[in-house]
Amino acid sequence: MRREVKKKCRGCGRIFLKKDLNRKGYCRECAEKRLINVLRSMMMKRGYWYEKWKKGMLLWAKKLEHEKHKKKRRKTAESRSKRKKG
Repeated sequence: MRREVKKKCRGCGRIFLKKDLNRKGYCRECAEKRLINVLRSMMMKRGYWYEKWKKGMLLWAKKLEHEKHKKKRRKTAESRSKRKKG
């Protein structure tokens, strides 16, 4: 018979069966506390998680803008002359 693996919660330090912890290593209660903190940070628009989200959104917007300008770029004279010959 196989022995069940036990691990400590990364939040509260209590011992649980490994299957009762989420993949990050937190028990259900600690995971809910973390989720509430993240949601509160996002709603108040300040804190670590909000700043991290905002940074990601700005990078995404810059990437979209870059792709938009990339499509509008004109062809070089060399590429136009190749088209006429071929």
